[in-house]
Amino acid sequence: MKRALFAAFCILALCSLLLVNTKTIKAAESGYTRTDYNPDTVPLVIDGQWTSTDEWTQKGENTTIGADVTFKSVWAMISTNIVNDTFLVEFFSDNTTDAGDYWQMCIDGDYSGGTAPQTTDYRIDIVGHTTLTVYQGTGSDWTVVTPPASLEWANSLSDSPTNSTPHWILEMTFHKLDLGAGPTWNFRLAAYDENTTTLAAWPPTPRDEPNRWGVQNYTSGLIPEGFSLSVVVLLSSVAVAVSFYFLRKRPKTQSYSSAKTGEINYTR
Repeated sequence: MKRALFAAFCILALCSLLLVNTKTIKAAESGYTRTDYNPDTVPLVIDGQWTSTDEWTQKGENTTIGADVTFKSVWAMISTNIVNDTFLVEFFSDNTTDAGDYWQMCIDGDYSGGTAPQTTDYRIDIVGHTTLTVYQGTGSDWTVVTPPASLEWANSLSDSPTNSTPHWILEMTFHKLDLGAGPTWNFRLAAYDENTTTLAAWPPTPRDEPNRWGVQNYTSGLIPEGFSLSVVVLLSSVAVAVSFYFLRKRPKTQSYSSAKTGEINYTR
């Protein structure tokens, strides 16, 4: 029994290591953790649309925000000490151009949390689909700063392989360290449609409270084709359960009685 438990534990530990880097997060909204994967070999073009039908197919898990918004992200090492993060965001129900529309990302790169924006926190606003502004925390509020040169973005009204009706699509990329983000970081992503007053946010928590944002973890490797992270975790759990079952049910070693009678007793 002890051997079976040990084997099951080893299998579970191995599956966990293969899936995702684990790290203690000091401040984040409970239940909101996602994973950055590496991109496949299909080039990413920052033009606010699926440049090819397979551009984003194998690039990270889909994270959905209700029925309106979905997003993906990948990380890639550009050179020594330079890591890029690239996002695709699709707002399926928004197909109008309004001055008050916005995309927004809040970044707590060192996941220090806090009830107000700290000096290590950044916020990216793209308003009216035309104007980008970057803010840095002051300890109590936000102040405007110069956007880093590595920050590129584009959005457009376009259809995509995920939705054939034209809708707003955003692509954005930046060097993580330019916005204070380490390998694991906390963030909040939001999209707002002024026409319908629809606000979709991940997580649906206050913009100015870093300790209420979600977690962006990472793993080395591509997301398994056709599987979301939750499916992979489920399959790993099933594998552990099956392995444990068969190990537990293995017959015990046969024991032999007196050599004089030649009888064989089976211990069951």
